[in-house]
Amino acid sequence: MKLEIIAHRGFSAIAPENTIAAFTAAIEHQAEVIEFDVQLSSDRVPVIIHDTTVDRTSDGTGYVFDKMLEQLKALDAGTWFNTQFTGEQIPTLREALEAVKDIRAYIIAEVKNSHRWLPADVENFVNTIISEGWEHKSIVACFKDKLLEQVRELSSRIILGYLVDSLAAYKQGLSKAAADGNAVMLSEYHILLENPELVESSRSQGVDVVAWTVDSEEDLLKLTDIGVVRIVTNSLISRSPGE
Repeated sequence: MKLEIIAHRGFSAIAPENTIAAFTAAIEHQAEVIEFDVQLSSDRVPVIIHDTTVDRTSDGTGYVFDKMLEQLKALDAGTWFNTQFTGEQIPTLREALEAVKDIRAYIIAEVKNSHRWLPADVENFVNTIISEGWEHKSIVACFKDKLLEQVRELSSRIILGYLVDSLAAYKQGLSKAAADGNAVMLSEYHILLENPELVESSRSQGVDVVAWTVDSEEDLLKLTDIGVVRIVTNSLISRSPGE
């Protein structure tokens, strides 16, 4: 199977994570897939940022969910990484989907703080994915199964991504992913290295495996040796497909 490189928050090793600049860099460096994080502004607009607060990745302070979109847009989300990215903004989901339109395979949208999402927010999120033409080439990922179940009620075509960071969570998620029939496991990669039988067990149930977040060539080789070829990475983007 061909190695599939997934750009974690865009090409976040060379550009500020979860920005248009990082997405553009990932595409330019031949990433197969782009992963990004989605949260809600206080006026309930889906925006692309990882942390609960804006402190680490912008020149602002405070919680994302306490700020309206206009306030988030006023922040500089690039200078913290490098002054060459001064002026980068926190993108909306719609802006991100437009920016990654040239990606060769698909996108992974990870929903953060899903306990704050009302059913109407999930519906708006899914409708945005559909209206922007991404329904057939997107994975919606979350650590919370409830959010994934809500997505499934709204779309049968979006792939569900069961995010797991323990062996127990993996086994529980695999059962649900297999029952769904259109889902993948997104596993912290050490779980797979320590339990290599999970790869074949998952595939035998019709569920493929994605490993996150791998930035070591040595660990990449170990994963491919046990059959994992879908790799989320910050820094290994430049590997040519199939390498």
